Amino acid sequence: MSSNPLDGKFKIEYLPTGVHMTLSKEIIAIKEKAKPLVEDIIARKSIDKVDQDAVDNAFAQGTTSPVVIAPPQPEPVDGKVLAKLNDLEDEVLLKIEPPMGKGRKAEMKDVMEAVKKLGAESFFLDLDKIESMLTSFRYRDFIPVGEKRDGSFEIIVSKDSTEATMTLSPPFGGDPVDPDYVMKYLANGGMKTGIKKDIIEKMIRDEIYNEAIVIAVGSKPADGEDGMIEYFFDTDAGKPKPSITEEGEVDFKELNLFQTVKKGDPVARKIPAKQGVPGMTVYGEEITPRQGKDVTMPGGLNTQPDKNDPFLVVAACDGQPKLQNNKVNIINVLEIPGDVDFSTGNINFTGTVHIRGNIISGFSVKAMGDIQVGGCIEMATIECGGKLTVSQGIVGQEKALVMTRGSVTAKVIDKATVFADGDIF
Repeated sequence: MSSNPLDGKFKIEYLPTGVHMTLSKEIIAIKEKAKPLVEDIIARKSIDKVDQDAVDNAFAQGTTSPVVIAPPQPEPVDGKVLAKLNDLEDEVLLKIEPPMGKGRKAEMKDVMEAVKKLGAESFFLDLDKIESMLTSFRYRDFIPVGEKRDGSFEIIVSKDSTEATMTLSPPFGGDPVDPDYVMKYLANGGMKTGIKKDIIEKMIRDEIYNEAIVIAVGSKPADGEDGMIEYFFDTDAGKPKPSITEEGEVDFKELNLFQTVKKGDPVARKIPAKQGVPGMTVYGEEITPRQGKDVTMPGGLNTQPDKNDPFLVVAACDGQPKLQNNKVNIINVLEIPGDVDFSTGNINFTGTVHIRGNIISGFSVKAMGDIQVGGCIEMATIECGGKLTVSQGIVGQEKALVMTRGSVTAKVIDKATVFADGDIF
């Protein structure tokens, strides 16, 4: 029911002689109240060059005959949206009629109302195409702008084929995705490992659209680990590492250049390679892992496997452990090519020590085996578990101390304190 009180009682006509206004007797009867309403209608019609005097005179004279209130002009006609379905009723066709005169252009809301009247509001609509039709006059006929679409899904498998995701697209006026069809699709594609049917059903039931969710999981391979050698001594020995005294001072006589081990001490352990664990694709295919590379046992000269642990290498004698060509050797004779001085620091060795030069004043040499000195011993301290042989002599200046469990052989012993369990020659 119309809410306009002037319906049927007031008329505007666009004629070749001009724009005509006709008032009914009912309006004349209430002209004081009706005049503002009529003027408002005229203003909303956007009529050009309205003759207000003609309008005023019509009301003043109470005339019910047509009155010319504006010069000739086209009647404003609003743009229209015409919508229909195709013969199969699965496609929306649209036609936009342009406005005439000062009529209002059709808008998107007009399109939506027309589509709703068709009962196709749930169809997929190409909004970009519709916007183009609303702003352009080149579309003169019915153009397809929408269609009924069933729900769809997309399956993406990871590069290593150990995971698959599904993305659902909603239906537009059509049927939703059937979970049984998804399962059949996966089976036809060869997918058979780790399929999460409950997740697929939940996505469809809860309408989880446009989100990639994992629906199948295989297993990634675990690569093996290479074997390695664990050393129980400093493989970088030979580089000076001066000791720090309790007072925090550096003792350059204790350089720790020479490491020692005793017979039976562990020197190295082989950690065997670990084999990899195969993976599985979502297609049920095994993925071969990288296998670990093994290493050889590092036992060398004067070493042997531990009796209780075949991967543990122990020293077969007292001596100095050295890593040479990936093998651990126990050197039972320590060779000093020159003097015992600040270049070597004090010597403390479990085997035999051969010194080609001298033992300089202020330094000490301790050995559990023999000690051979090619030069002389100055004001130094010597502790020898075997025989002491000095090619030149011991020149102690009353500050040399020599203690040996074997014999002492020296060319000369001058002002030195010597304790020997054996003979002194």
